[in-house]
Amino acid sequence: MSSLRFFFTYSREFLRHWGSYILLIVGTNIVLEMLVIPIVQFLVAFILKQGNIPYVSNTNVLTIITQHPGVLAALLLLLALVLTLVFLQFTFQLFSIKSIQTKDNRSLWELFKQSLYQMRHLRPATFFFFLFYFVLILPFANAIFRTPLLSKVTIPVFILDYLSENTVFLLLLMVASVAVSYIGIRLLFVLPLMIFSDEPPKQAVAKSLELTHHRYWHYAWRIFILTVFLTIISYVGYGLSFGLQIVLDSLPKPIPAIGAMVTLTSIQLFSQLMLAWAAVLYFSVLVQKFYPLVISGERPLRLIRPSLWTRIAAVVLVIFLGGTTLLSNVLYLTGLGDSIPLTISHRGVDNGNGVQNTIPAMAATIKEKPDYIEMDIQETKDHQFVVFHDKNFRKLTGRDKTAHELTLSETQDLQAVENGHVAPIASFDDYLAFANDHQQKLLIEIKTNSTDSKEMVDRFIEKYQQNILTHHHRIHSLDYDVVTELKEKAPKLYVSYILPYNLVFPQTPANAYTMEETTLTSDFVRRAHLEKKDVYAWTVNDDEAMDRMISLNVNGIVTDDLQTLQEQIKTYEKTPSYAKRIELYINRLPALDERISEN
Repeated sequence: MSSLRFFFTYSREFLRHWGSYILLIVGTNIVLEMLVIPIVQFLVAFILKQGNIPYVSNTNVLTIITQHPGVLAALLLLLALVLTLVFLQFTFQLFSIKSIQTKDNRSLWELFKQSLYQMRHLRPATFFFFLFYFVLILPFANAIFRTPLLSKVTIPVFILDYLSENTVFLLLLMVASVAVSYIGIRLLFVLPLMIFSDEPPKQAVAKSLELTHHRYWHYAWRIFILTVFLTIISYVGYGLSFGLQIVLDSLPKPIPAIGAMVTLTSIQLFSQLMLAWAAVLYFSVLVQKFYPLVISGERPLRLIRPSLWTRIAAVVLVIFLGGTTLLSNVLYLTGLGDSIPLTISHRGVDNGNGVQNTIPAMAATIKEKPDYIEMDIQETKDHQFVVFHDKNFRKLTGRDKTAHELTLSETQDLQAVENGHVAPIASFDDYLAFANDHQQKLLIEIKTNSTDSKEMVDRFIEKYQQNILTHHHRIHSLDYDVVTELKEKAPKLYVSYILPYNLVFPQTPANAYTMEETTLTSDFVRRAHLEKKDVYAWTVNDDEAMDRMISLNVNGIVTDDLQTLQEQIKTYEKTPSYAKRIELYINRLPALDERISEN
């Protein structure tokens, strides 16, 4: 069957049994998001609390592994449980779609019991293959199966940006992506073979390699075609909704407001329809290899009425979702839920208007009136503070030295080159004085390394605490010890803890969290606000990501493109039309190949 014929054949199949498919896919995700994920989050927090571990990040993973064996064992057991639940979800949805397409008329409850029974055959070898498949392959090629349980398995943008800036790393990343894609296609049928035929992993791998022999491009092209068609349909659907609202906005009141509620609700229903449609098509790639589609003489476009229990479940689902979304839709369309974040210039530049962390760049950026200028300081050889980001000066100045190898006066003799500009390295004293003279507030990042003096934080507090409090500057740091020491010795200082990855919600004395935007979620922001802590998002450089951060109600956005951020914020401040709000909402919806949940 050609890929085009496959798309139209199985799309008609989706339309015939739309009620059952939507209940299966959307209902499963709702159960996971509303019940399973909160329980897992509670267990993670409980385990960390027992070990007096306030957070989990790349900075303390080694400590957890070497000094907290009990916590490590509990977290690994919890990871095994999560992977087991993912396997159960995959098995249940695979069995269910196969049941609908082969007309064996089994209830969802029977299929769920069959899936649980299948888990009894989960051998250790099966588990380890499953771990390999879902952790290694799906973050790169997750078209076939996406689940809220693995929503945190994503690569932060700042890591990809760092790799793309290095030619060698970029080439390695491209090669790795191609290799993972190839492995994913060649092992495409391993899990269905293990589930449908109870094949041992070794035999399932061999048979999958046989089934996909000389067929890599066939299946890669099929998945590509499905994604392209679904994407086009999504854009058309959302485009028509936006166009309709433009027309409604031109009509007399209250038609625009009523129309906006209907339009927004329709978009939300359409997005769930597209989610279910995509899941059915992708799963069908797996199912049709073993179980041909049974149509039983049905007319191609005839819609099969869902069963009574399916309709009852669908009604309950609609009522539950409707009650929770109606209020949020009203708040969104009226603007009552809008929160205007602080604008924060990353490293004191705006769209390359100078050399990062230098006074000339700050002078140019101040003209754009940011709420804060974010900048970096390090300790020098003579225990002073220099304004510089990188550990080594070589990239910007050509001098292969670190801050701790030079005195402050020696660092000030260096000239940094970037963005076609040249500027001298600044001392923190000079940078701070210039900011104070121009009433510019700073977000000061204290960068640390193993060569820092033991009295570094004490010296910083003694010299700068009163100045920082007087001029309302704020501090943040990746070093948790710095954060805790500042809050213990100078509790009046406003200190944010920088997190490069949202794995679990931290429990710290920090006033705020500076979170990498890729993994930042509404759940994290909500929990932070409940604990009276602010959330800053970094580094947000495109308008759609800015809209998403604004919609999450973050308290501040760190960006390299200050003007674009200010323009996006003005859209919210000017009370945009209903059509504009519809457009902003559509832009925030995840694409087919992105995470499906904000939790």
